Order: sequence, then structure tokens, then C-alpha cells
Amino acid sequence: MITRDEVLMGRDKEYPLTPELETKLNNLLIAVNKLRQLYGKPMSVSSGYRPGHYNTKAGGGKKSAHLTLEAVDFKDISRELTNFCTDEILEKCGLFMEDPAIATTWVHLQLRKPKSRVDGRTRVFKP
Repeated sequence: MITRDEVLMGRDKEYPLTPELETKLNNLLIAVNKLRQLYGKPMSVSSGYRPGHYNTKAGGGKKSAHLTLEAVDFKDISRELTNFCTDEILEKCGLFMEDPAIATTWVHLQLRKPKSRVDGRTRVFKP
């Protein structure tokens, strides 16, 4: 099970959550834990909540879904999780995935519907 603490990474102490962020965190946890259950293997968070300077240091965009607890990244050097995340699985979980050609050692999953798509995929997007 992916936990609240794994996604928050202790950053909620410096940047406390608003009620809106609490709701988004709960929605994110429901979605990624549904995926985790379907996947049936451990998943390790590499980047979760990135408020303020954490997002800047990570090179995140000004509108990154990590800022609003609508995204989480998982380590995936073997690409097993990436390959598991078909459009059907992602839709079942209510998630969107960043283009694996860009996210080469991790999987970026988010709740927020993106504006772009990777050709032939409905749930995979280009950042």
C-alpha cells in the first residue's frame, strides 16, 4: 500500500496541507493504491509532494501536478511498471502517465487530465 507519508515525503511540515490539498491527496492515494493492487508488486515513490523550492530544485514546471498533490513518481529502472500501465489499466485507476520516452527510469502518474497525448494512446501524455 502506498501511504500518505510516502507521498508527502515530510514536506507537509514546512508546507502544511489545505483542505483542498488533503482532498487531492486522498484521491491520489485511492488511484495509485488501486494501481498497486492490480500490479501486485511493491512500488517505490521517488517524488511526491513538491511544494515551493522542492519543485524548483527538482526542475518541475510552474504548473506541475506535484505542487497540488495530483501526481506522484515511482522508481522504475526495469520498466516493468511502465509496461504494465496500459491505457486500459490507467483508465481503470483514473490515472494518466507521462510519456515513457521522457520518464526513462521512473513512472510519472497523475490525476490531472493533460492537454497533450502520445500518438495512439489515450492515457499517456507529453509534458
